[in-house]
Amino acid sequence: MDKKLKLMRFWLFGIFVIVFAGLTAFLYFPTLGNIWWAVQAGWPIWLLTAVLCVAVYYGYKWYLGRKK
Repeated sequence: MDKKLKLMRFWLFGIFVIVFAGLTAFLYFPTLGNIWWAVQAGWPIWLLTAVLCVAVYYGYKWYLGRKK
């Protein structure tokens, strides 16, 4: 169980980092290079991604514990 949970943690963190970097880069250019506008526009999606990653992690942890 612990090995699978660590692998899931690794992948979820990777997904969050990719979404964070991709969205920041995507929003940076339409805001004319103003990083603060990009942050203001992107924070709801970052927050949603973080909440979903945490929910999936704890859901998977519960699922693995149930299979015992």
